[in-house]
Amino acid sequence: IREQLTFDNFHADADRIFRVNTMAIRRDGQREPYASTPLPIARVLKDEYAFAEQVVRINRQLNGDAVYGNVNVPVSGLFVDPSFLNVFNFPLEKGNPLTALKEPNGLVLTQESSKKIFGEQDPVGQSVTLKGYGDFVVTGLLKKIAGKTHFDFEVLASSAILPLLEKQRAIMPCLDDWNNYYTGYVYFKLRNGRDREEVVRALTSISKKYYSNLKLETRDSGYEFYLQPLTKITPGPELSNQMGRGLPDVVLIFLATLAGIVMIMACFNYTNLMIAKSLSRAREIGIRKVVGAKRWQVFFQFVGEAVVFSVLSLGFSYLLMQFLKPAFLNLHITKEFAVDLQEDYLAYALFLLFAIGVGVMAGLLPAAYLSAFRPVKVLKDFGSLKVYSKLTFRKMLMVAQFTLSLIFIIVVFVIYRQVNFVLSADYGIHEKDIINVRLQGMEFSKLAVPMRAIAGVTRVGGVSHSLGTWQDRSSDYKKSSGDQPFEVRDFIVDENYLTDLEVEFLAGRNFEDTPAGAREKEVVLNQTALLSFGFQDPVSAIGQTLYVDDTVELAVIGVVKDFHFRPFNYRIGPLALRHHQNGIEIVSARMVPGQKETVVTALQTIWKSLDPVHKIDWKMMDDEIDQAYVDSGFTDALTVTGYIAFLAVMLACLGMLGMAMYSIQVRVKEIGVRKVMGASVSNIVLLLSYSFLQLIALAALIGTPIGYFLSRFSLSSYAYRVEVTPWLLLGGIGLITIMGLLTIGSQTIKAATSDPVKSLRYE
Repeated sequence: IREQLTFDNFHADADRIFRVNTMAIRRDGQREPYASTPLPIARVLKDEYAFAEQVVRINRQLNGDAVYGNVNVPVSGLFVDPSFLNVFNFPLEKGNPLTALKEPNGLVLTQESSKKIFGEQDPVGQSVTLKGYGDFVVTGLLKKIAGKTHFDFEVLASSAILPLLEKQRAIMPCLDDWNNYYTGYVYFKLRNGRDREEVVRALTSISKKYYSNLKLETRDSGYEFYLQPLTKITPGPELSNQMGRGLPDVVLIFLATLAGIVMIMACFNYTNLMIAKSLSRAREIGIRKVVGAKRWQVFFQFVGEAVVFSVLSLGFSYLLMQFLKPAFLNLHITKEFAVDLQEDYLAYALFLLFAIGVGVMAGLLPAAYLSAFRPVKVLKDFGSLKVYSKLTFRKMLMVAQFTLSLIFIIVVFVIYRQVNFVLSADYGIHEKDIINVRLQGMEFSKLAVPMRAIAGVTRVGGVSHSLGTWQDRSSDYKKSSGDQPFEVRDFIVDENYLTDLEVEFLAGRNFEDTPAGAREKEVVLNQTALLSFGFQDPVSAIGQTLYVDDTVELAVIGVVKDFHFRPFNYRIGPLALRHHQNGIEIVSARMVPGQKETVVTALQTIWKSLDPVHKIDWKMMDDEIDQAYVDSGFTDALTVTGYIAFLAVMLACLGMLGMAMYSIQVRVKEIGVRKVMGASVSNIVLLLSYSFLQLIALAALIGTPIGYFLSRFSLSSYAYRVEVTPWLLLGGIGLITIMGLLTIGSQTIKAATSDPVKSLRYE
């Protein structure tokens, strides 16, 4: 938590810096928030309003290879206004912050990118080529950033070059395009004394003024713009096009809540155990009071003991954390969001304060109860001392613990079943034994031709992006030129790709080989697309003409059976498969089963001969589909929740162990009398276990419906999901019951088999 709260806290006047975000309002009524925004807003804020001290435009389309001499390395960065270095505190180690980003070819490097490109030599003044963007001169070198930031870049280039790049079509138009809210970001610093509400009103006015007569994207009905303070970006809400790698606040709250639940359960257990030990310490307390101890002195003695236990636990837990830390840092979620768990003296101080706070919280109730013992009663009639009865606070705590444990177990069972379901589901394609190789700028035929000659490769095709993953693209389609267009997901494929996947054709045919660069003429649709376009059946769609983005006419040549081209979060939607090699980014090859190692070895040799600069990027298609769920954090949620469920069950059992110890301690003479009167071991075990079974039953009664609804909620983002069956719920109840019985049994059997003479000899 502390690490995430340090993002962007090193910027001066951070409380006056804001980002303008976009709320896209869809035609279907849904709303999607974006961290990005149209860049023309920056000009309007600067020219038409006086509340902005400085405005910064940022464009994130700077990605490619940096070339310097024999060095050719990939870099990613941002196009920024010169005011970027004034608004944000990224100090330069070398160069002038006032002029570094003023010229169109100015380039500022981070320490890491400087070493990657130039090694140990001074980069300032050196010329470097960014492929696709032109030649640049290094005008500045940033100091190592003092803290964490949501900005994610290796190089900063001047935004003054954007008009030229737009003209050369090296980047998407952004400077004057009010519909491009994908690639740009606008930040500004509010003047001292100006009201934030003034900016809110201005953004509302801008939206009405500039979009009233503008043709919007097909899926959009309008846009709203709102402010996000720099200090609330990370951690913050999940937004589309979010910049940086900070942890979303919902994930942070989720992890913190789980940790809080575990700590509260541990405090409950300490309370139970201390109260269970109260009978053995009752005389000690009585004697202390007789010889002059005040109640507050006894109270602070027990609170102090709890604090000592907690601080000792801190030492052991710190050692345990060092063993668990590597496993936690290997989770996908920690890599994705750059969580590194840095330790420093402030962190250690917070650890200690937290441990003391936990000790005080855990010790308050036992201290209040034990310090209230009356010395006359505990010294004169010790045997009549009772610690609560019937449905006491301690029993309620125990029910709460087992309820939480049952909820966690049910959720883990359901998520585990869902993970297995999506990883083993039939996508409607034959994804096994297919290797995907990203071209990284290489021409499709340049790699595809030698790949076909590899022993073990049966067929080579091409596709624009990986099926079954989060990669996506779409275009606007309509059946007739006068119709209202609608959005359809589309893939660019060659004539071999659908054959590779063994997709089933319901009507028509596959694509045929066409010369590279030939005009795109044909399209293949899936079943769902037929309904979207209003075709009655697959056969009637063949030969029909569709219009794409108002400029392209495509003839329907085939209809394929529906298959899952996106993760199971989404229902199968309309899909168009298009054919032209210019859009192919991935070479996809089907292999003979068992020939993976041979093919990969040959492929690596071919790649090095064709592109010695870039490292080959290959993945098996089925692994890539499975990885999509890892990337979404779904499997991490299972891992974390599983660990917490394990801890919750263990803590609940420890709590019940404390209650069982106390219950047997106060009933030891009753047990002795019953055995003398002829009661069997089984009778006594059942007698002692009955009240605990009631607590487990009550926990099951409360926890089962909550676990059911939470499980349904956890799967709500999946269009295709498993059912939460009674067997899953009964499995959770059964596990909790078995664990509880094993815990109770360790004490009840011991008590039932004990010698009654020892408990009755002094009566």
